[in-house]
Amino acid sequence: MTVNAELVPRIFAMTNQVGGSGKSTSAVNLGVQLADFGYKVLVVDADDQKDASVALGYEYPIEGQKTIFDCLEQKDVKLAEAIVPALCGPYGGADTKAIENLYLVLGSGDMENAEQMLTTRMGREMWLKNLLEPVKGEYDVIIIDCPGSLGLVVIGALVASDEVIACIKPGYKELRGLTRIEGKIETVNEHFSALGAHAQLTGVLLVDVPTHRSQGAVWDDGKKLAKQAYGDLVLPSVRRSTKIPESYAHQKALLFFDRAGEATADYLAIAKSMGFKRRSKVR
Repeated sequence: MTVNAELVPRIFAMTNQVGGSGKSTSAVNLGVQLADFGYKVLVVDADDQKDASVALGYEYPIEGQKTIFDCLEQKDVKLAEAIVPALCGPYGGADTKAIENLYLVLGSGDMENAEQMLTTRMGREMWLKNLLEPVKGEYDVIIIDCPGSLGLVVIGALVASDEVIACIKPGYKELRGLTRIEGKIETVNEHFSALGAHAQLTGVLLVDVPTHRSQGAVWDDGKKLAKQAYGDLVLPSVRRSTKIPESYAHQKALLFFDRAGEATADYLAIAKSMGFKRRSKVR
């Protein structure tokens, strides 16, 4: 595949310092929506839970197939070797199909060792930026699914990114945690601006939002607090839906599993609010 040196993709890091905040769900379903719009999208699974990989069809290791950890561990393994087509359905399934325009940097449970490995490495904060450099010209959008921490793996994602989407549940405790994310972004930019770090918090995404006030007034108040604190940075919310875990279990993104559902409509609204529009044809 020929790299287009003129193409500068939008690179997003989906972050939160804790797990279970909807990062992987949002990385996958936003990526699927943008691919459906006609953008060529790469989802980078940097989380040792590898939920993005499972959701896009790859639950088990594939013999001979490189992963993001192989790229991190072995200098001679290029990121292109870890990129696979995103799937609708489990890998090897009779009815499984590749999702047009969507690709995945395959995750690995071994990424749980990445922090320790990076600690003693020169230029450790540049690990992901350096890996992405040879391939980023092939894509319109790159979405990095980060682990639930603010360690070296995430610092590398922030250095590599232009925009940061903080995925949180709309509670007071969760909103307080956003200040840590903002602080980490500021610190990364301050220390690595000479190396190209310039990421900005451009979106606050509230997930698992109850649809009725009776389900939790605290959550409703959290949405109001988010709006007060972050204004236009607050993206359309993702409503609570049983279809989200069901789609994950079937390894089918919401757009294919529940096309007319509320959560599917939410990710459509999010994509539009981020400035993306449907294309007539793919580049």
